[in-house]
This record gives sequence, C-alpha cells and structure tokens, in this order.
Amino acid sequence: MAEFIELEGISKTFPGLKANEDVNLKIKKAQVHALLGENGAGKSTLMKVLYGSYRADSGTIKVDGQAVTINSPADARAVGIGMVFQSFMLIPAFTVTENIALSLKELGLVIDKKEIEKGIREISDKYNFDVDPNAYVWQLSLGTQQKVEIIKLVMGGARLLIFDEPTSVLAPHEAEGLFKIFDGLRANGYSIIFISHKLNEVLACSDEITVLRRGKVVGTISRAEANEEVLVSMIIGAKMASSREYARKPLALDRKPILQLKDIVANNDRERIALDNMNLTIYAGEILGIAGVSGNGQKELGEVIQRLRLIKSGSIHFDGQEITQLSVSRVKQAGIACIPEDPLRQGAVGTMTVEENLALGDESSKDWLPMNWETARAKASYITDHFHLKMPRLNVPIQALSGGNVQRIVFAREMAANAKLLLAYYPTRGTDINAAEIIRTVLLNYRNAGGTILLVSEDLTELLSISDRLIVMYHGRNVGECQPENADINEIGHLMTDGKYAAHGQVA
Repeated sequence: MAEFIELEGISKTFPGLKANEDVNLKIKKAQVHALLGENGAGKSTLMKVLYGSYRADSGTIKVDGQAVTINSPADARAVGIGMVFQSFMLIPAFTVTENIALSLKELGLVIDKKEIEKGIREISDKYNFDVDPNAYVWQLSLGTQQKVEIIKLVMGGARLLIFDEPTSVLAPHEAEGLFKIFDGLRANGYSIIFISHKLNEVLACSDEITVLRRGKVVGTISRAEANEEVLVSMIIGAKMASSREYARKPLALDRKPILQLKDIVANNDRERIALDNMNLTIYAGEILGIAGVSGNGQKELGEVIQRLRLIKSGSIHFDGQEITQLSVSRVKQAGIACIPEDPLRQGAVGTMTVEENLALGDESSKDWLPMNWETARAKASYITDHFHLKMPRLNVPIQALSGGNVQRIVFAREMAANAKLLLAYYPTRGTDINAAEIIRTVLLNYRNAGGTILLVSEDLTELLSISDRLIVMYHGRNVGECQPENADINEIGHLMTDGKYAAHGQVA
C-alpha cells in the first residue's frame, strides 16, 4: 500500500531536552496508524511538527512523495493534514454551521449558509453522525462535538486526520462508535494517526503501530504482530507495574461516613445548574469511583467540597462537622487534599520550578519563614524510592514538562499531605501505562493505610479495578451506584450518556 505521509530524519530540540531524534515514520493511505510511547517519548512533539505547530530542527516531510514545507497549521491544512485536539476548537455559542464556516478557506464576504449545511448533512449521513447543522455547540454532547471536529476537517479537505487521545472524553459505547467512524473514514481513503495510552483501543482499531521511546522510534509493527505484552515491552523495555497484584485490605465492617453531601445545588461558571440535588456519601477508608462523561458536574462537585464554589442550597458534613460555610483554608486544614483535573492550571505555577511547586502548601513556608527545600525534595524522593515513579529534574520550570510529568509532580505533593480525604481527578490522565499502574498502586496503598479517596476518572477499567464502590454522575446528579464486581459496563455507559438504564428505561 502506498505511503501518503513520510517523515524522514525529524529532530526537534528544546533547551535541555531532545524531544525527537532522527525520527522516521511512514503513514500509508487508507490506514489507521497508532502512535504509542511513555510520557516524554516525543509523540506530541512529533505530531505538532507534522501539523506545523513546531518547526523541526532537521528532517524532511513528504506528502505523496513530494517534499513539503510545513511552518504553520495553515501549511499543514493546505496539504491535507488535519488534527483533532483533546480540547475541541469549537465556539460553544455558535451553531455547528457557524463553527465549520469559520474553518473553511476562501469563503469570501458572503457565506452560503445553505451550501455549508448541505455539506454537513452529506457527511453526517455518510458516517451516521446524526449532527444537526443548526444546533448550538453548547447543546451537544462531547461525542457529538468530536463528530463536528471530524466534519470540519473533512470539509476543509483533510486527507490525514490526527486524533490526540480521542476517547478520553467518551463513554465506552461512544468510543466503540468512534472506531466505527475510523472504519468508515478508512474505507473512503482517509488516513488516521491515533494517539492513545489505552492498549486495548490501539489493538481494536489500528492497522500499524509505531512506538517511540526517549524521542526515538523503537519500531513499527503490524496489528497482526501486536499484543499487549509485545507493546508493553516496546514502550518501557521492562515488566510494568501492576496494581492488580497489590493486596487490598478488607473494608472495616463498622466504617462510618467521612463525607456527606445532602441535596446540593450549585451553578457552574455560566450560572447554569451544575449540581442538581446531588447526594453523596463516602465512607472512611474506601475508594469511591465516579464515572461520567466530562462536564456532568464532576468538576463542580470537587470545588463545592473544597469550598471553592458556593452552593445555593444543601449541606456538607466532613468528619463529624458541617463545613458548608467554612473557608477554603479551613477545609484544607480539616484534612481534604486534591489532585485537580488540570494540574498545570489548577495545581501548579508554570513559571516556577519543579522543586518550588513541590514546596507549595507547606505550612513551614508561611509567615515569611525560610522555605523548607528538604521537605519539598522529600516529596519527590518518597514517591520515587517507594514506588519507582520517576520524577523530572527539580530545577526545570514546570511549564516545560509534558502533561504527564506535571501530573506526577502535583500527585507527589498532594499524596505527601496525608489528608483524611483525597479528591483525585483523572490522576492517570496523560501518563504512560507504567506510570498509570504505579499511580493506581500508590492510591491503593493510601487506601490500605486508612485514607479515603474520591476518584474521578474517564477510564472505566481503572474505576472498576481499584474502586470499592462506583457511582455515575449525569447532569449534576447521582443516577446510579454499583459494586465493581457486579458492574455492567454497557449499563454504566448508558447512565453516563442519558442518565437511564438501557434495559429498563428508568432513571436509577
């Protein structure tokens, strides 16, 4: 099969970091090509070079056998390369048609809205997208927004579509739907690059798989040659950690509630209801998993518990006292810590070094006392020494790190707080498979030592593997609860997307 895209000898260096080194990659026409590797392996950098967000220091990019110059995303789009980012490039207040019109070239001063709507409907019908051109983006589920991004690229003339962790915002059955879309695109001659940390997904939909390690290509293999053991060996070169091998202590029979939310009502940032009579109980010493498509109140739930967001009605009790009116600092002192959803924006200061970020929150640093750098370093050392989760260099500004490495820093700092309740938001998001297993093992160790965890994750396999109980959030409500050992993934998926049990048609 003929190559569509060829990268030859691509190298890219940042100050103190060689992100890509002499990378060769070939993408065939009408194939799904997966890209795997640990955090910092160079996957994102390579794709940003291909899409024109970065310029390579050396190397050549060929399209249909001809060398091309790609210095910007506009250059990439001009030769048929498009990218669907994890954060969709859509304007919520605009309709689907208006969003797509903004992305099209040479529209002129007058926009032919009917012609654009016709194009949207044709693509939607062809791939069974069920996208209404006149719907506002804010009205759409994340899965449908992703379909709008695909329509935008196809109408813009893309022949190669790059997907960066596309299933991170999808329920299980929506992910299966995306892979069917891949099948349809492939059958119509489109090429796809699929970046994912989930080996089962890569094995489910890819034709070829390339693994990067430390900026270099380890190898490219066909789907027929691949299995999880082979891929893990290529990615990390050694046996990976496994939380499944970790001993889980039985829960105490007389355990008591440590956190209770009763009839909580709270708005989101746009003054719309985010939590709608939310009820929740967490018992001491357990991991309570929360499943749900992103944007269904999980973020606001954590903010309410930490008192970062005011409530309209309801009450919150923690460890025997009502904290509904306490300040943020008092709640933290009471024993609540958080690994936030966006570690760089919400849990770190980008311009500060790793070491300085580890020191944030230390009580010894208040009242103008000297910073206790030894304590800060000990946070990284503890995680590294006890769980082999490698920490980046301490003198590097945290904004220069990959998302997975920022996650490790914030994770190490918050774990070191030894809080009574840890709110863990997507703690393994953006981390490689080995680091993710280590993080799960650390969380289980925390729980076995008596800690309590509220775990929010988009990975149902993760939730089911380490949670003691699981609830589903939909439109700001608790719509279902189950024990992981008795869970039905399809039922959970439907609760996540419409708040109802598929089999019974009733809200849980």
